Amino acid sequence: MAALVALLLATSLSGCGGNGKAALPSSDTLADRFLDTYVTGNGAVVRTDQGGDVVSEGQAYAMVLADLAGRSQTVQTVWSWTRTHLQRTDGLLSWHAKADGTVLDPQSAADADVLAAWALLDYRGPGQSALATAGRRLAAAVLAHETVRVDGQLVLAAGTWATTGAAAMVDPSYWMPSVFRALGSVTGDHRWTVMADTSVQMLERLTADGRRLPPDWARLDGSRLRPAGAPGTQDRPAYGQDAARTLVWQAVDCAQTARHLAARWWPLVRGHPAALTRGLDGAVVTDTAVPLSAVAASLSARAAGDVDGARATLALAVAQAGTHPTYYGAAWAALGVAMFDGRAPAC
Repeated sequence: MAALVALLLATSLSGCGGNGKAALPSSDTLADRFLDTYVTGNGAVVRTDQGGDVVSEGQAYAMVLADLAGRSQTVQTVWSWTRTHLQRTDGLLSWHAKADGTVLDPQSAADADVLAAWALLDYRGPGQSALATAGRRLAAAVLAHETVRVDGQLVLAAGTWATTGAAAMVDPSYWMPSVFRALGSVTGDHRWTVMADTSVQMLERLTADGRRLPPDWARLDGSRLRPAGAPGTQDRPAYGQDAARTLVWQAVDCAQTARHLAARWWPLVRGHPAALTRGLDGAVVTDTAVPLSAVAASLSARAAGDVDGARATLALAVAQAGTHPTYYGAAWAALGVAMFDGRAPAC
């Protein structure tokens, strides 16, 4: 894997035009590539490399990317399919379905619900009023059904399924403080802003102030958050493709506290930045190169002030997404470049 990383970094830097900066395609180009490859004419975002299914997360990614690329009709079409096939009576989204809309699992996934609400409320185009109304309903449903209270403050759980029992299950990568703040601003509901600050504080404690990487999963034990393996398993806590998004969302937050936390993770992921999984100490467990890991490392590097390293690592993510195209890689290459350029989310 080390040889692959070196080769891709060298390739990405070869087109710098002599200025030492890695060349990157525009986020619009990458968004179009994702939308044209994975979104059907009726608005389903099909994971063709994962059995041809649909997940609510993918629907949300497509709406965010279509909005960034100025494709208002695509935003509306994707939401129409999502509303028709995935929206539950409580306003949340079923997370998993077939491409024909048959729901395979009606449970919700809080990250998709939050991102979809943000996409709907951020949208500016034809039909804006109707989409904004839908976004407000979805945002309110998240607060009502996918949160738990810790020391009197709301904390986002992994979904409705994760809020019951002795201990709530949390996926720290679902904590998107910049998006929470945007939802608070648009809806006028201050609880979103408080939840943004609370999530950053809890992540600081969970990761020993950035000395350890965040885990894919964590469990609330009273008011304390502890790293955990995947629900229903005896797996050890690990930094994988869920946890990598935690670095992304902290790095792009408007609050300096979150960005400082993201910066402290850069030394732990600098070596082999595209590695699939790591221990919480940063040691590489699986060295398969994947775009999201490189995107996360890139934005962490930028938060740390290493702009050249950030750009080169992001170029690695884009190159990997092109060399080994996947639904997830294509989505995160596009989102990563948009975030690197400060386009999403905008402070």
